[in-house]
Amino acid sequence: MILQRLRLVSRKKLIAGVLILGLIVSVVALNMARNKQQAGIPVKTVKAEIKPIQDNVFASGRVRLCAKQEFYTFTGTTVQELNVSPGDRVSKGQVLGRLNAEEIEDDYNEAKANFIAQEASLNKAIYPREEEVEQERANYLMAQADYRNAQKNYERNKLMYEQGALSAKDFDEAELDLAVKEAAYKIAEEKLRMKETGPVGHELTSLQAQIEQARYQLEQEENKLSKTVLRAEMDGVVTAVEVALGDYVQPGTRLITIGDTGQLEVTAGVSEADSGRLRPGQKVKVTTAVQPGREYTGILQSVSPGAVVAKTSERGSQVEVPVIVKIEGDTEGLRPGYTVDLSITTLDKDSALVVPYEAVVEKEGAKKVFVVENGTAKLRNVTIGVDSALATEIITGLSEGETVIVSPGEEVADGSRVNEVKNLPAAKGGAGTT
Repeated sequence: MILQRLRLVSRKKLIAGVLILGLIVSVVALNMARNKQQAGIPVKTVKAEIKPIQDNVFASGRVRLCAKQEFYTFTGTTVQELNVSPGDRVSKGQVLGRLNAEEIEDDYNEAKANFIAQEASLNKAIYPREEEVEQERANYLMAQADYRNAQKNYERNKLMYEQGALSAKDFDEAELDLAVKEAAYKIAEEKLRMKETGPVGHELTSLQAQIEQARYQLEQEENKLSKTVLRAEMDGVVTAVEVALGDYVQPGTRLITIGDTGQLEVTAGVSEADSGRLRPGQKVKVTTAVQPGREYTGILQSVSPGAVVAKTSERGSQVEVPVIVKIEGDTEGLRPGYTVDLSITTLDKDSALVVPYEAVVEKEGAKKVFVVENGTAKLRNVTIGVDSALATEIITGLSEGETVIVSPGEEVADGSRVNEVKNLPAAKGGAGTT
């Protein structure tokens, strides 16, 4: 009985204790919530500033000559003469070397003789000598007389054959003789006509085609012969000599390269993600490890309308857009073939009202920022201008010196109490969309 009373008293005390503990926790939680509400949501803030805004796209490329002349062989031959070495300055028209041209000279002389013969044949057909005309006229008259005699003989033999006085064989011979004499007469007549009036129609066209073919062949051989003389077509510097005197070279072998080393350009590939910010005419800074501390200037000359897949490693690749940068000003120290780093300025404004790009959020299809006013977050519509990798230009909706929240979290809403905290890590999600 006593034990039961003790257990009943202990249970009542336990229930009372739990109720008291719950009350204490509730009071503490309520006080913490009130304190938090009074303190506000901790946020990182910055002031809108007017300052320069710049953005750059980076790439690596290779230096090459803007203008160059490369000499190649077009046939298998030997290097007969070599007059220059790498680094030599050359002038337009200067002979840099020669290739063996014996076989080509033979082909050229043959083509030239054929052209002269074809030209003579055409001239002879168009402008015959008088004695040639008289000779053809005599041949024509003789063929005409033979043909008429053959006609008379045929008529006589035909009558005798019909009367049974001539065999079929003899009549066939007379008929064949008439056909032969008629053909000879027509040929003689045509030859006389051509001598008197010259070739016309398809005959003239055929003769002209023959002479044009001969002329083309001569020009081809003449072109081949001219290529055996390695002559500079520009002032410049010899950048490469890839053969030696006496070498036998196969068709298509590169022999010598010259170029203007004062006019250089860089070919590079810009990543697909950055290519949309590129425009011809943008300024470029060029640096190279070969000239540490030296900075060259350039202009973005062209941006390819298409992209290519560039290999980045044995197994990797990326999509790039080819660009060409023209080096301006001093190029001393830069050489064709050098690898260089490019910094292409895609945005450069001397004065703009800017905030960190993480401060701009998109809500309901519009760009907005949270402005802090008297410890309260106020959502405000803004019009943005240009963007850089770190900052966004604000055109309207914000004034210099106003405080904005950077990377507002989802808990920040219009009218929320906030507490500005320095060195607060950026909230996850940053300038996301809702």
